[in-house]
Amino acid sequence: MLTKLTLTEAKLFLRDPAAPIAVAGIPLGLLLVFGLQPGIRQPSADFGGQVPLSAFIAPLALAVLLGMLALTVFPAAIATYREKGVLRRLSASPVPPSRLLTAQLLVNVVAALVVVVLVLGVGTLALRMAAPANPGGFLLVLVLGALALFAVGTVIAALAPSGKVASGIGSAVFFPMLALGGVWVPKEQLPGFLRHVADVLPLGATLNALRQAATGAAPSAVQLVSLAVVAAGCGAVAVRWFRWE
Repeated sequence: MLTKLTLTEAKLFLRDPAAPIAVAGIPLGLLLVFGLQPGIRQPSADFGGQVPLSAFIAPLALAVLLGMLALTVFPAAIATYREKGVLRRLSASPVPPSRLLTAQLLVNVVAALVVVVLVLGVGTLALRMAAPANPGGFLLVLVLGALALFAVGTVIAALAPSGKVASGIGSAVFFPMLALGGVWVPKEQLPGFLRHVADVLPLGATLNALRQAATGAAPSAVQLVSLAVVAAGCGAVAVRWFRWE
């Protein structure tokens, strides 16, 4: 039953071209627009002698991807189902509503995985970007970052009464994280206090830990712990307050 439900949710996800185009187009667009700029594939003193394309642009594209899916697309879909009474009807059927939630999570995670492969593939093959120098750490951060961001998204989905409200809340969470997490402005250019904030916010911790793993360093313990705490804390809140109707 979960397989059929997941396939149905995948078809619905692909039927609306806006979501797939945005989810794939924005990260790839960021990679290509910045990746084709002069000097972006050369070591830069602004990035500690690292190549900006692999040390910042690619991690940025992946962090934005996870943030979009987890904080806007996923919660809006679940809240829309609540608004239309789909969750209430499922709660009275033999199919547990939790399966719909699981199916939605699976669709979004698979979409994220596909775009991650596209970003890394296009970067390495078309732009001659270096692969992550610490692949194990890079993968760990992607998993922890996805868990933390989707946990935040599940809290939004748990509380929002409608899809529009969920989109509004998601945007209100997503865009400040872009500003404070080192996305719009690299962490090194933020004031001292905000550098610490960037390593604690889920989106900033994901981006900055990906940056470190991409250059061969180990992700900071602060970043990893903050992601784990957000994933556990928001997951517990979502389970406690999730409403099916």
